[in-house]
Amino acid sequence: MKYLLDTNTIIDFFKGKEGIKRKIIADLRQGFSVSSINLTELYRGAYKSKRARFNLKQIKDFIKIPEIKVLIFGNKEAMSGGKLISRLERKGQKISAFDALIAATAKANNLIILTEDKKHFGRLKDFGIRVEVV
Repeated sequence: MKYLLDTNTIIDFFKGKEGIKRKIIADLRQGFSVSSINLTELYRGAYKSKRARFNLKQIKDFIKIPEIKVLIFGNKEAMSGGKLISRLERKGQKISAFDALIAATAKANNLIILTEDKKHFGRLKDFGIRVEVV
């Protein structure tokens, strides 16, 4: 497993966005991971949407793919998150709670965040978090 998918990347995959779809299909044998934090964001969006049933099925089908591993946010991720957030706060930088916890999961599990969101995740390289922008 090499990549942790950002929530926006998963959503773009669901929408059939060509660049994301091609990247995931090309590297599927390496395995991808999603965190329980990603799932929280996805479920929140699904329940808020007008197509809740359809969106919930997409999530369910996605996490059934054998090459997709769901990482549960545990102690090592919490420690990594606390360290990351405190370092950002000392520098006066803000990050959303979900993005911080996704980044912490990547750091704790030595994964690369696969994202289109260069703005939110791009600046985390200074903290040893690897990011690949698609």
